[in-house]
Amino acid sequence: MAGILTSIGDAFRSRTIRTKILWTLAFLALYRLLVIVPVPFVDVSALLSQTSLGNAGGLEYFAMLLGWSLEQFSIIAVGLGAYINASIIMQLLTAIVPSLEELQEQGEQGSMKIQQYTRWLTVPLAFLQGIGMTYFMNYLLGGQLIDVNNFGLVCLSAFVLTIGAVMLVYIGERITEKGISNGISLIIFASIVSGIVSKVYTDITAAGSDWISVLLFMLIIVLGLIILSIFLLRTIKEVPIIYAKQGKVQESSSLPIPLNPVGMIPIIFAIAFATFPYLLSQLVIKFGTQNQTIQDAASWIERNFNIYAQQPSVLAILIYFLLIVAFTFFYTMIVFNPEKIADNVQKRGGFTPGIRPGAETARYLNRVLSHLCLWGGIGLGLVGIYSYVLTYIPFIQQLTQSLGTLPVIVTGSGIIIIVGVVQEIMNKVNAELLMHKYDRV
Repeated sequence: MAGILTSIGDAFRSRTIRTKILWTLAFLALYRLLVIVPVPFVDVSALLSQTSLGNAGGLEYFAMLLGWSLEQFSIIAVGLGAYINASIIMQLLTAIVPSLEELQEQGEQGSMKIQQYTRWLTVPLAFLQGIGMTYFMNYLLGGQLIDVNNFGLVCLSAFVLTIGAVMLVYIGERITEKGISNGISLIIFASIVSGIVSKVYTDITAAGSDWISVLLFMLIIVLGLIILSIFLLRTIKEVPIIYAKQGKVQESSSLPIPLNPVGMIPIIFAIAFATFPYLLSQLVIKFGTQNQTIQDAASWIERNFNIYAQQPSVLAILIYFLLIVAFTFFYTMIVFNPEKIADNVQKRGGFTPGIRPGAETARYLNRVLSHLCLWGGIGLGLVGIYSYVLTYIPFIQQLTQSLGTLPVIVTGSGIIIIVGVVQEIMNKVNAELLMHKYDRV
């Protein structure tokens, strides 16, 4: 504890670090101010009266994850989802489009061009998401939010939401440039933390005299998730590499491969694929069809594939878990190319002890990646489904009935993001402190 306090004191004594921290806090304050700016032409009073979980069919859950920007249908209600999706799409395209792969290999200049393409792609994605969110929120509120029959009004609402999404990206990039850590990650971090604070207050207030037991339950759950998240983020497989030099001199090195090489992307993909059948069934049920078979299939999907329900079906949980594991394999094999890594090691005169350079090394790295993906994917899947599994534990069901809501303050994915951002901030501060000490010598 004394070491942590000493590091904090050293950080604020450094003018450079202190300036970066103040810039970060200023931009985060601007972000939190935007949360309370509502989209024009919508009935905000109807939204404010429907913020409870029971009244809005899950609205409180979405509001928590978006830092309560949905509470007043803020201009930044779309959040960073469009930018994240654009980044993922560009990463996938970079792996399969030769021209983009060449740009990536050009270093900083190529990365800046890819970043610019990502910003351009964010705009149409944010607009489409804004239209969807307007319809979705209006559906949750029983048609009280906006007149969806006026498509021009819906497009105007989506345009404002798009501007808000672009503003968030701008704030995130300015934090990265002038602040202490990656701005996009910090904005997501701030959203989750603000949601946690509100959710903790709500659950403790609802618990009444049992607030101590509820708080203890929350702390146990969060502590377990933090330990698992640290294990997933910090566990690394070191593949030994030996580089042969002239005069038979050898230099030993290693190729670090994380247990979870791709972060939260498998969960993002899995939730998109897991919810698509449910959303499609909602459209069929809402607009109706004369085909009874399709109507029955839509009703069955609605009952069995609603991953956002208070207690999703076992089938929905299992499919969600398997999708997380599958996408861990899929995305890792796109980002980490064993053949390319083995070729680079061979060109530099390196080899893995007991493994021939070239194709055999590539096969070895592929086996290592497959092994790590299996266990890393299982761990990530457990983090993703833990809150759903809790609802099937008997004493948790009793607690849910007594409180009226499940006292789970944040998703497992949120905990991983928090742990990752805190770790990134600590690494950045320690690096800045080290540079500051060198400058003083």
